[in-house]
Amino acid sequence: MPFQLRLIESNEEFRRLQQVWDHLLEQSPADNYFLSWEWMWNWWQVFALPEDRLVILLIEDEDGVAGIAPLYVRKRLHRGIYPVRRMMFLGTQDSGAGDVCSPYLNIIYRKDEEQLVGIIFKTLIRHEICDEVFLAKVDNSSSTFKLFQDHALRNGFLFMIIEEYVSPYIRLPLSWDAYLEGLSRATRYKIRRERRKLDGCDFRVGKVENPDELMKYYKELVTLHEKRWHSKGLRGSFSNEKFSSFHKKIMPEMLKNGRLELNFLSEYGTVRAMLYNIAYRNKIYFYQSGIDTSEKKAAFGYLLHGYSIENAVKNGVAEYDFLCKGRADNYKDHFAKQKRTVSDIYIARQWALKHFVGAEEAARLVYRRLKPYFMRTDGQSKRLTA
Repeated sequence: MPFQLRLIESNEEFRRLQQVWDHLLEQSPADNYFLSWEWMWNWWQVFALPEDRLVILLIEDEDGVAGIAPLYVRKRLHRGIYPVRRMMFLGTQDSGAGDVCSPYLNIIYRKDEEQLVGIIFKTLIRHEICDEVFLAKVDNSSSTFKLFQDHALRNGFLFMIIEEYVSPYIRLPLSWDAYLEGLSRATRYKIRRERRKLDGCDFRVGKVENPDELMKYYKELVTLHEKRWHSKGLRGSFSNEKFSSFHKKIMPEMLKNGRLELNFLSEYGTVRAMLYNIAYRNKIYFYQSGIDTSEKKAAFGYLLHGYSIENAVKNGVAEYDFLCKGRADNYKDHFAKQKRTVSDIYIARQWALKHFVGAEEAARLVYRRLKPYFMRTDGQSKRLTA
């Protein structure tokens, strides 16, 4: 039986996909929490604009669903004039303002990835679903990254890497001592020194265990997070209404499903640090934090990361992922020696758009790279043919 394509465009159809979606994801080499139905469904409920079009491509064979491309289309005006239909992964926007971090995005597949990407690409061209494609946070090591690049260039489209991000992670050993031995001498010393600072103090390290505690500690997380960024003259992520709404919506579901690790460190009853971690299939993803930087007694964030990693080792977790590294995140390199690279990729299909946007993006990329030097100085499913 040849592959059949089905287009999911309604919320009701998307909602009914949960069981099929997560069953396929569990079998997929691309499996990670940010591709889960839970994450993407909740993101769509909060971040979708009224004019956004859901474009989930379901690819089926004789054994059932073989692939899912979790996509949507948003209209925008390029330079405020030119109307463009931009296709993106669910879980991402073309503007980072207030958006959630959804790394390692991909198509979900159990086999025949090369053939499935070809079908998806041909479908986008044949049915003129979009004018351009912006795929954020794609793992550079995935074959999907290379396949989209090959198909774009083969069809005469523009393909560009708009941004690259480094994601440090730890392959956890069998013991905490073995982990410490793998760190630099300076990092080992700092972890032990910071722990000694709490000797004799009434401190507690724990995590949220039940729904009754969740809102209390969520508020602590937000307060500490916002206070830290405000001290730098910046707005924290939780100050964005949609960002905050999304996490208040999904965190109770994550807690119920055993996926939320909201860890805290308190001293004399006062919460000094919070880590918002996600536990999924023998991995821990560090997602967000709140740290009291006004209290100089100890590096509370550093301490809580150490305790969280130690707990993961004790529980036999295979990996602790720090996710994408920002400009103020050099501390992640102290804890993690392995790194992944993820990229935002851009594909343009129209001739005028291809050449105009290509030149514009090239100029922007050159400027960004040279800047440091300057500074120094609900309907029915549609059957489609592939």
